[in-house]
Amino acid sequence: MAEKKFDFSLIIDNQDSIPKDVRQPMPIKADRKGPKTIAVLLIIGAILVLFQSYQDYLSNSLEDISQNDVDRLLETPNSQSDNPVTNEQYQQFHDDARDSGGYKIRSIGLFIASTLLIIGSINLFRLRKSGSIIATIGAGIGLLTGVYGSYLIRLASEENLIGPLVFTYEIFVYLCGICMFICGAFAALPLVNARAKEAFKENTKLRLVHDSEE
Repeated sequence: MAEKKFDFSLIIDNQDSIPKDVRQPMPIKADRKGPKTIAVLLIIGAILVLFQSYQDYLSNSLEDISQNDVDRLLETPNSQSDNPVTNEQYQQFHDDARDSGGYKIRSIGLFIASTLLIIGSINLFRLRKSGSIIATIGAGIGLLTGVYGSYLIRLASEENLIGPLVFTYEIFVYLCGICMFICGAFAALPLVNARAKEAFKENTKLRLVHDSEE
């Protein structure tokens, strides 16, 4: 019986017939709502910072605090301390704090910070990357000048005041730093968020197309 031979050959003439498992990356969806929400929050924070700047400006411009105002300021702290602060001590604290430049440094620094925060917030609301950068710079300026000015005022309080008032001005140093740090973190968030950066890119393309059409 003749031996049968089978010759099998596989010829692949079309490489496209080979299945390929190619996974395309998921497209990043632009987030327009997030940056706008942050912009609104930054504007609110900027208004509060501007208010504190105005208060420091008034304190730096004031030569002496009226007797009624001193009595009102010392009423609650003196009721919680066995060693009450006298009116003369508080007047001396005010003079030392003003002469140290604490009020002036904090007033000017926070005014610049609030201005940059407002400008940056407006641009960020319009989905411009520059808005986030400007607001971050403003928060950084507010952090440095706010903490340093508050520190000078705290030194004046340690030399003239006692009891809860010293602790109050010490806490204010940390509160100022924390508030400005939070503003800076919010302002910088769109710069590192992928969806926010995609929204910036789309808005830039739209503006370029609009300008070219004009």
